[in-house]
Amino acid sequence: MTRAQDDLLDLPDHRRRTARRARHAARTALHQCAVDADVLEDAVLPEAPHDVGRKASPRPPAELPPGRRRGFKVWKTPFWKRRRQLWHQRNVAARRIADEG
Repeated sequence: MTRAQDDLLDLPDHRRRTARRARHAARTALHQCAVDADVLEDAVLPEAPHDVGRKASPRPPAELPPGRRRGFKVWKTPFWKRRRQLWHQRNVAARRIADEG
């Protein structure tokens, strides 16, 4: 669609109306299925660009590989500054031992 067409259509209102229409159609179909068992066998799920509910379920948390912690590293925090200094000292000592040996 072009911007001119976007201006003509009230897209948020259109989405709201069509989602409401799909939700009510699904609710009516489920209501009829609860009353009549034969309707349940012939029921066809609504195919609409919306999902029937109001919100999607949250994504399940991803499994972390072994040895990893949750969150992310922020290298500018004091914790990682201390760690980098310790790593630097350890590497200098390892180089010194390698040069002497």
